[in-house]
Amino acid sequence: MRLWLLGFILVSGVVSAAQSLYSMLGSGDYQPPLKVMQQIEKDFPGVIAEFEMEMQEGELVYQFELINPLANAITRFEYRARDGKLLKQKAGKVGADDLGEVEATRLITSKHQTFSGLITMAIKDHKGFLTDAKLDHDLGISYLELKLLDDTGKYKLAFDVENLRQLPLLKWD
Repeated sequence: MRLWLLGFILVSGVVSAAQSLYSMLGSGDYQPPLKVMQQIEKDFPGVIAEFEMEMQEGELVYQFELINPLANAITRFEYRARDGKLLKQKAGKVGADDLGEVEATRLITSKHQTFSGLITMAIKDHKGFLTDAKLDHDLGISYLELKLLDDTGKYKLAFDVENLRQLPLLKWD
């Protein structure tokens, strides 16, 4: 009985947090992540490989990873969601665990695409707010994994970067 009650409390807390984030994003008091992404793409060489949002000290923060495969470099950014102000920027070298993302960024570059453009295509038929997006390359497929939040909760999508279409076999709730 105690485990069941604990499980219920944990699930209730997750649902409540998702509803709170949905209400916060719905207020319109934040820069859209796509707008911040487009600014990064304009100002820095490379391809964004990852986006996520996180609460830090009561404030919503957007985090990005930009990979420049030609320079073998990765740059991490943090932006304040409220006004799009750059808070942190840290550069480093691409590591072994980034190789899937590097492969996907090379494909995006060769196709003259952008991370923000791919996200726009991937979510065009979906209502909700983008909360996470990550490029990866696995089993010979470069794809974009997205997490969206709507009034019913969070859900995931996968988008084929090469063929520019949703991957129905990788779609899950």
